[in-house]
Amino acid sequence: MLFVSLLALLVWVPMPFGSASDPSQPWLILPPLIVCAGAALLRAGGSRSLLQTRPARFWTAGAVLFAAVIALQLIPLPPSLLTLFSQRSAEIWQSATRVAALGGSDVSSWHPLTIDPDHTSLQLFRVLAYFATFLASMILVRNKARTLVLAVVLAGMGVFEAVYAWREAALGRYAIWGWKNTLIFGRATGTFVNPNHFAHYAAIVLPMALFLSLYAWHGAAPAGATFRRRLVKLIDKQIILFVCGLLAAFGCITAVLISESRGATLAIIGGFAIVGALATDKGKGLLRGGLFAVGASSAILITVVVLGHTETVNRFEGTSSSQLDSRRASVAGAFRIWKMFPLLGSGAGTYEDVVLMTRATSSDVLANHAHDDYAEILATTGTLGFLVSVLPLLAGFVTLTINAFGKRGEPMSWRRRAFKGAALTSIAIAMIHALVDFNFFIPANPITLAAIAGAAVAPRES
Repeated sequence: MLFVSLLALLVWVPMPFGSASDPSQPWLILPPLIVCAGAALLRAGGSRSLLQTRPARFWTAGAVLFAAVIALQLIPLPPSLLTLFSQRSAEIWQSATRVAALGGSDVSSWHPLTIDPDHTSLQLFRVLAYFATFLASMILVRNKARTLVLAVVLAGMGVFEAVYAWREAALGRYAIWGWKNTLIFGRATGTFVNPNHFAHYAAIVLPMALFLSLYAWHGAAPAGATFRRRLVKLIDKQIILFVCGLLAAFGCITAVLISESRGATLAIIGGFAIVGALATDKGKGLLRGGLFAVGASSAILITVVVLGHTETVNRFEGTSSSQLDSRRASVAGAFRIWKMFPLLGSGAGTYEDVVLMTRATSSDVLANHAHDDYAEILATTGTLGFLVSVLPLLAGFVTLTINAFGKRGEPMSWRRRAFKGAALTSIAIAMIHALVDFNFFIPANPITLAAIAGAAVAPRES
């Protein structure tokens, strides 16, 4: 029942505009917390620790510390401590207090570090929901059958999003559940508002689809079987799973192409290249990484030819300086915010509130997020928040790579190793795309990635 609830959550979160709209927040936050609590109670009697692997420990520690930093931003502090931790926050709150006093309001002299407690509270609950999803997946997705079901569900969602987006594009209406998308028109967005965030979802689901085809191919015949024998056995026993995986992968690539997302396209190529290089013995990593990059690029080009859809290629050629300037300005604004609030940031979720103070962006084009997740995390949670989130993320990625492919890795089945490789590819794609977009702040994407990561570091059961 809990596993089914987790799957239902993963099916739901992309549907209401990527769970970025205000009405969707209760359905985003409460279900993963409930599922995680239920899974923890179910697991409470187990004798084996959940955090057996180093990546699980790194990512758990990072999530706990990052949530603690955001919670710290919400604690009201006396003026002396507030000034000590953040002089700029103290100045802003003092100004607000004087204005309130002029209006006759009696305002406490104690204030939090964040300049917008409401937005920061929302971000805290979102982070807790991501963490809860990670833990729930780590507890519940612990055997072969559930791993396959998880991959099937995510691949299926990739197909659904691609079909939905293709239909809206074919009809030329670009609507999400009947709501006309007037913010970004002429590019497919699936059930998301922004085409780049839609493409990111398809990109991180893509490795799960390929995992299904690889699993079917490998499991069709014993190790050492000839190509011909394996092909015959595949057709005889595993052809449905193999074809479904390929079709889902084709759907995911199609979704990225019709969204015309340059960042997601490059992230797919880079993600496969990085994991291909890391999965190879020392000395051959560069060559294998290059081959994986060529393979990913070839798959994308073949899909372009099959679809006859060249708009994404044209967007690479037609990149305007104004587009690049606005993105650079949003990132520059994040670094200026960090200089103003260096230690603990302006408050998670407050980028839009404070970016005008930096004069990096004009009032005509006001960015609600920096087009770089790392820069925005640095700006809004400060040096401390950046270090406790990004360093454990990288450490977990490296140790999961060693765990899956290194000589010191744990003994495991081919299926388990392949799933870890697929999960690493999803994570690598997300980490690369985060350099040029703000997908961490579109809840459907991090919550999906959290489920994939949790399943990849789950304690081995069967």
